Amino acid sequence: MKRQFVYIAIIVLLAAAAVLLIGLLSKETFNEDGSIRAEAFGADGNDQQDDSSAIQAAIDYSYKHEKLPVKLLGKSYLLKRGLRLKEGVTLEMGMATKLLAEGDFNVLEAEQKTSIKNGTIEITNPEFRGAAIYVSGKEQIWTADRIHIENVTLYNSSGSNRGEGISFNAGTSGEFISFVNVSGVNVSGFHTAVLLQAAPPEGGEDFNFINGNRFINMTLDDCIVCIHVKSDVTVPNEASGNMFENLQIQLTERTDKAVILSGSNNMIEGMVWDAHLLKDSQPLIELTGKSSGNLLKLNLSKDRVMDEGRDNHFSTPIE
Repeated sequence: MKRQFVYIAIIVLLAAAAVLLIGLLSKETFNEDGSIRAEAFGADGNDQQDDSSAIQAAIDYSYKHEKLPVKLLGKSYLLKRGLRLKEGVTLEMGMATKLLAEGDFNVLEAEQKTSIKNGTIEITNPEFRGAAIYVSGKEQIWTADRIHIENVTLYNSSGSNRGEGISFNAGTSGEFISFVNVSGVNVSGFHTAVLLQAAPPEGGEDFNFINGNRFINMTLDDCIVCIHVKSDVTVPNEASGNMFENLQIQLTERTDKAVILSGSNNMIEGMVWDAHLLKDSQPLIELTGKSSGNLLKLNLSKDRVMDEGRDNHFSTPIE
């Protein structure tokens, strides 16, 4: 009887310890608003240690547990490999938060139904040739699966002007990205600020397309190419109906083109600054032979436009 009592007491104590441990872990894992703390998974943000695995662990935990937001607030986190934002997860950074990418990789690859808010993704490696934010057409993004990217700064501080700020890529067969919303994003110091690329299908007969995406209230600064839409005029590899509105495009001596545009029925509207820094004979807008029916409204003279496509329309704000 005495031994049985001891066993019961031990079980009760173990159960109490387990409850206490779970409570402590929960307190460390979650912020007061219910979001997930990356620090609970080992992300320090104030040292020279690689925080990639810890932040990815927080994202994976969110994906498996109710898809609560993952928050990174007010620190600089070192990344030596890329992060994959899992389906349904929001990554929310503070305005002063930085992800410092040391290496050559896609810094943040977004799956469908994800959201990226605030903060800075900074590239420090001059050999970088990846993308700060990358979306693959393998995700097959459509209306109910769309991605939202808001108020993020993408900055290549290495001085090399390599890599892409935002890259959407539909590359094999049956890949597509549509109805993504990108707003209030600043991109600086890359080779290409925004790249939309729909390649001819490989290994199948299904079409690839990047259509109907919105890019609004963006600043594109000090890039070799500010906007590059690369596709055929239409299917099987199409980039059409994409809208770029309320843009501020800041050219520098390193800029080659403000816009290189293929595809059809795309719209680009905004202000271009300091075109005088580039030679008067240098075209700043290139409408390729695979472009048709696109509409551009930018404050550049028409002699800065090279149009090899069909039925494209270019105007200045005063027209």
